[in-house]
Amino acid sequence: MPGPFKRLGKKLQDALMTPAEDPRRTYESAYDKQRALLIRVRTALSEVAKAKSRLEEKAQITRAKLPDLEALARQALLDGREDLARLRLQRRRLAQIQLQSLNQQLLEIEREEHRLSLAEQRLTDQLVAFRTRQELLAARYSAAEAQVYIGEALTGVSEELAGLNQAMAAAEQKSAQMEARAAAIDRLVDEGMLEIPTAVDYLPSQELLLSNGDMDIEDQLAALKKQLNTP
Repeated sequence: MPGPFKRLGKKLQDALMTPAEDPRRTYESAYDKQRALLIRVRTALSEVAKAKSRLEEKAQITRAKLPDLEALARQALLDGREDLARLRLQRRRLAQIQLQSLNQQLLEIEREEHRLSLAEQRLTDQLVAFRTRQELLAARYSAAEAQVYIGEALTGVSEELAGLNQAMAAAEQKSAQMEARAAAIDRLVDEGMLEIPTAVDYLPSQELLLSNGDMDIEDQLAALKKQLNTP
C-alpha cells in the first residue's frame, strides 16, 4: 500500500501534467459579459435622452401657456367677466404647478443621465483595459504553449540522443579495448616475449616447392625428347 508521501507526490504529478484551463476562453466570457452590460447602459442612456427630450418639449409648451393665460384673464376683466378671469388664472396656476413638476422631473432625469454617463465611461475604460490585459494574457499563454510543445519535442530528442550517446560510449569502449590489446601485443614484441613470423620463415617451403617443380619439368622434358626421337 503506497504511503501518504507517495500518494501526495502522485497527486502533485497529476496536477502538473493535467492541462490547465485556457484562460483566453475564460477572460473572453468575462469580456462578453461586461460588453453586454455596457450595451444595456447605453440603451438606458438612449431611453433617458428620449424621455428628457419629451419632458423638455412639454415644459416648453407649458411655459408658453403662462403669458397667454394671464393675458386672457386680463382681457376677461376688461370685458367685465370676473368669473372667466378667475378660471383662466386658475388654469394658469395649474400650468405653473405642472411646469414645476416637469422641471423637477427634468432635474431627476438629468441626474440619472449623468450617473449613466459616468457608468458608461467607467465601463468603456474598463473594457479597454480589460482587452489590453486579455491580449497580453493571450500572448503569454500562447508563448507558454509554445514552450511546452518545444519542451515535449526536446524531451523526445533528448531520449534519442541519450540512446545514441550510449551506443557511442559502447563503441568507444570497444575501441579502447582493442587499442589496449594492440598496445599490449606491441609491448610483448618489444620485450622479446612474443615472436612474429617473418617472410624468411617461409623460404624453405618455397625452395622445396621450386625444387619439386624443377624435377617435374625435367621429367616432362625427357618424355618430349623420347617422343621426338621415336621414328
